[in-house]
Amino acid sequence: MNANFIGTFAPVLFTIEIALYALLVVLGVTGLVLFIWRWKTLSVAAGDAAKWKKLLSENLSSGSSLDHIQVTVEEERTLPGRVVKLGKESQGLSPEALEKVYEVQESAEKRHLESGVSFLGTVGANAPFLGLTGTVLGILIAFNKFAEAGGKGSTEVMVAIARALVATALGLIIAIPAVVAFNVLKNRIRTILDGSREVRGLVVARSLNAAAKEK
Repeated sequence: MNANFIGTFAPVLFTIEIALYALLVVLGVTGLVLFIWRWKTLSVAAGDAAKWKKLLSENLSSGSSLDHIQVTVEEERTLPGRVVKLGKESQGLSPEALEKVYEVQESAEKRHLESGVSFLGTVGANAPFLGLTGTVLGILIAFNKFAEAGGKGSTEVMVAIARALVATALGLIIAIPAVVAFNVLKNRIRTILDGSREVRGLVVARSLNAAAKEK
């Protein structure tokens, strides 16, 4: 009865198996495109934090304003540049208020930087299970062909088993790079945010020093 059941639904199982192959390929290609897109976006956002730290560290003890520091349109595309620009626009705020404004900016920037990255983590976590599902379905189809052949091995049976095992391999081939890409992007984002926090700290330090000199 079980054999008849599997035989009846063998075409459906085969269709699902092929659909899983197609899904895995789509996920792999999408993950690759997403990684390239996000890497380029992060490379632009990274900017040159070292340059801003050097510039903001000059004459820090004087508590001078940021009016002499210019942020170009190109630099506004970078996170450190936007941090400095926000500092220039918020010079009238108290250091405490400036810190709160920066917290809001960082939250929004982090959300933007991490956009789409979680997809890679999801692919890395679930692609092996999709591959395993394809393997299970392929083995069921192979057993059905084996039964139809009267318990004798045949080329069709061997092909079905091989195809089933390829599903697991494909799942792993897609999952491993996805996990690596996810970790690489997360580390890149953390580095960018750390650099922007250092720039932000110097802007706030200037604000604190200027406020102290006014007392």
